Amino acid sequence: MMLFFGLAGILVIPLGFYLYFVVGRLFGLLFPAWGRRLKNTVSIVAAVALALPCVNLFGAWALVVLYFSAISICMDLLQLFIRRVLRRAQKKAASVNRLGTHKVWGILYRSGAAAAFFTAAVIGYAYWNMHHVVTTRYTVATEKNIRQEGYRIVFLSDLHFPTTMDREMLETYCKRMEAEKPDLVVLGGDIVDEATASEDVEAAFSALAQVHSTYGTYYVYGNHDKGRYARDCDFTPQGLEKMIQESGVKILEDETVQLDGPLYLSGRRDRSEAQAQQGRLSAETLVEAVPQDAFHILADHQPRGMEENAQAGFDLMLSGHTHAGQMWPVGLATTLFDKGTFNYGHKEYGAMDLIVSSGIAGWGYPLRTGKHSEIVVIEVQKE
Repeated sequence: MMLFFGLAGILVIPLGFYLYFVVGRLFGLLFPAWGRRLKNTVSIVAAVALALPCVNLFGAWALVVLYFSAISICMDLLQLFIRRVLRRAQKKAASVNRLGTHKVWGILYRSGAAAAFFTAAVIGYAYWNMHHVVTTRYTVATEKNIRQEGYRIVFLSDLHFPTTMDREMLETYCKRMEAEKPDLVVLGGDIVDEATASEDVEAAFSALAQVHSTYGTYYVYGNHDKGRYARDCDFTPQGLEKMIQESGVKILEDETVQLDGPLYLSGRRDRSEAQAQQGRLSAETLVEAVPQDAFHILADHQPRGMEENAQAGFDLMLSGHTHAGQMWPVGLATTLFDKGTFNYGHKEYGAMDLIVSSGIAGWGYPLRTGKHSEIVVIEVQKE
């Protein structure tokens, strides 16, 4: 964690330099009578005050400042373009006034008002997008010997309760899930996190447990559920397990269960916990006792090891964790530079289908510009 904040501190240095020039433009516009030394001193203090809290890259302040800075850079590029247009116009006409509103643009640019407006628009959209939950549907075909009518699975991950909703709103979404008449409900981890109070843990799982399905509701831990990233958490891992079990939700942690004659479900220990502690069972171990003609579902919070899981014989893998980037361009960076994972959607690995959900909410702040919030409905059909 200290290494992370150290790296974040290094990244904040160029941000502070850039903000110094942005703030300097504003003070130069508002206070033209200020001396150069005064303006520079005030600009430095303001830039430090704006940039220093961004050491916490997961904070809402850092998000706003970084988006504002990125948009300001776009405004800088636009300003360079406009200046070139004006210079060409000067050569063709005695006055640049023929271009009309360039003086107004100059004020909007120097004051930062244009960048602030577009930043507010992006943040406003991000808030709406996080709270607008859609239903995403997939169809998976199989040659396995499943029942003729197939199976309907509702998959929900990354709630991080109560970041974006209270219990009443969660119960509304649970009614939407139940209206799908699912055969199986799978909870893909990070339903709660280190910031969740004990009473909210109970509220979340008791609401989710009430979603009726043919075979029940099953749960795999995510990397946040047990409060691994906080020194002080309102519940212990043992307390969390007890609350989940008392709600009626079934925990799968490196376990395989038979749901129906040809239908099996395995849930894996989260990769982060396995690396920190005693490891986890291999994919091959989880399929040992499963007939080869059965349809075998794997729930694993983090979308990793897909080739291994496909080779072991799983038919469908369900994951979350990525939030589809949550805030652009995180998802783009993951897609470009991390080839060991899959950011969002449906992808085939041999005979195995992988479905990665963006989650019904997000972590840290109730904002999302990368994809949407969703409830996933999967139809498993016989070919």
